[in-house]
Amino acid sequence: MAFPLPADPDFRKTCVGFWLDEIDDRIEMNQPDNAEWAWKEANAIYLSLPLGEGDPELEHRIFEQRVKLDNLTYITNENNL
Repeated sequence: MAFPLPADPDFRKTCVGFWLDEIDDRIEMNQPDNAEWAWKEANAIYLSLPLGEGDPELEHRIFEQRVKLDNLTYITNENNL
């Protein structure tokens, strides 16, 4: 992150959503390394939320994107064998 985020949990959740959207954009542009970086940013911001401010839907999206990236990596590695 280039700057400290405001402490407001809703703002941070919005940022997580933007980073999760960025993953799909980077995959579409064939930039898996940047997609991985976007996931790490989304996850780090989500994990920085105060206790009790979690969001099950956002957690599910984070998990889905992780699976998507893992599958992409697996397919890429299989093609290189």
